[in-house]
Amino acid sequence: MILVFRVVLLIILAILWLIFGLTVCILRPFHKGNISCLTQMLRCGRWAIGVKVDSRIDVKAIREQMPAVMVGNHQFNWDIIVMADVPQPGTACIGKKSLMFAPIFGLLFFLTGNIFIERDKSSKAGNEILKIVDVIKKKKKSIWIFPEGHRSKGQGVQTFKNGAVNIASQADVKILPFAISSYKIDLNRWDNGRVIVRSLPPVSVAGLDRKGLKETTRQLHDSISACIDEMDRETGFKREETANVTESDGKAE
Repeated sequence: MILVFRVVLLIILAILWLIFGLTVCILRPFHKGNISCLTQMLRCGRWAIGVKVDSRIDVKAIREQMPAVMVGNHQFNWDIIVMADVPQPGTACIGKKSLMFAPIFGLLFFLTGNIFIERDKSSKAGNEILKIVDVIKKKKKSIWIFPEGHRSKGQGVQTFKNGAVNIASQADVKILPFAISSYKIDLNRWDNGRVIVRSLPPVSVAGLDRKGLKETTRQLHDSISACIDEMDRETGFKREETANVTESDGKAE
């Protein structure tokens, strides 16, 4: 019964969000505050999925460092609701070019001023990075990137790709790291617990060579992972073990 109620509620909220979002974006297409406005609207979705968010973000400090490359861990599609406080005016996200053809949402993603790239063609990767760098330099936009490249689905922080650090280096801007504590949403459960969203100190990549940039990527991964572990201890969240156990000897492989 809870599941049915939540699904219906989320569908209604999604429709209202799309209608209001399109209205705002059509009235002021590509405005720097569009994405911030739309993500702030998603905060009401926290109640709908039964999660309480403890936001520990220094908004003033973040805006003083912009434009920048914002990076954070990516767990589930629900992240967009959980981290709704993070995107500030002047922030853009990166999406696959195919997303442009998604009904309604593709138009909304486009009008908010986000960036479409070809993510499946490695031969064009360099050109796509230059496109993003150009947006940061000329339009003074901050870029939000999930350096894991895909959702971890509760399995801990995955390996970071080097793209975010390379973009920050070429655009000559700082990296603003964020961490979201571990969580699991069960739509058939009233209370899905507390999630902490926290900003970490900015990271400079100025003057670093290729080796230094790779080391920075590793350090970002480690610092975000450590922050998540600390927050998980505070919230009491326990991640499920994923070790495979053989039936014959009962030992982990």
